[in-house]
Amino acid sequence: MPEEGNYLLSSMGFDREDIPYISLQQGDAFVTLHPLGKTLSLTFTTDVRRCSGWGDISSGERFVCPDGAELDSKYEQCQPCQKRTGFNPAFYHATSVSRQQEERNLKPHILYLAYFAPDLIKVGISLASRGNSRLLEQGARSALVLDTFPSAHIARQYEAKIAAMSGFAETVLLRKKIDLLSSPHDAAHADKLLVAKRDELETGLGVTFAKNAPLHLDRFYFPNALPDFLDAYDSSEHKRVSGIVTGALGSLLFCDQQTTPIFLPIKKYIGYELALGHSEVPIDLPARQTSLF
Repeated sequence: MPEEGNYLLSSMGFDREDIPYISLQQGDAFVTLHPLGKTLSLTFTTDVRRCSGWGDISSGERFVCPDGAELDSKYEQCQPCQKRTGFNPAFYHATSVSRQQEERNLKPHILYLAYFAPDLIKVGISLASRGNSRLLEQGARSALVLDTFPSAHIARQYEAKIAAMSGFAETVLLRKKIDLLSSPHDAAHADKLLVAKRDELETGLGVTFAKNAPLHLDRFYFPNALPDFLDAYDSSEHKRVSGIVTGALGSLLFCDQQTTPIFLPIKKYIGYELALGHSEVPIDLPARQTSLF
């Protein structure tokens, strides 16, 4: 575990073993924090947002921003670092793409359905070699990989057709994901609905997709036990999360503090400075209503 101290938050995601990680920058070096099961505190300062650096999208290697650029709060990278990275997830809307992006586009991509709720199923594509990472980073509760295609261009053609159909979303806002925590998740129902959606798409598009089984993703987010989402407290107003880390639902890092599950949407703080501690720091939690009977 990285030493206590001040860092810049560079990124958060899931590695190829489907384990959540947080990438921290200190000076010219990056360190990786695997928070599961650790007692820690992350306290953010949001006065200044700086460029989170750039990366080689072929090797995965990351580099700090040579200029230490200060940014508007709505950006994560400065323009020079964006150009060095060359990654554009919406490449299909761009008038031109980088060499790095085109090389990536020519690799196999999956087409998937990500289940957030019975009335909220998202369609998307992802580089096949990333495995479950893209699905996990979004915080989908269940998912179904419809098929794998030789390139992003082919996968995108199907994604666009499905997104234009009724009942499929192309984006899901963070606020909506947090709101859905109060809704129960029925994995068996999700399975049936995802398979039914695949059948519907096969009929509507006149194609046959691979017969993959639906994926249950909660076991990756919370290896031991799901927290009580109805009792969970969003600690965003404190800009801090602290306690024993129980898991990460997408970018929501969950800790147990004072027997209460608390969470913080970590990706909101990319480019901001944080203080990392190795002990629990009390957070003023709202009083919970207790039963009279």
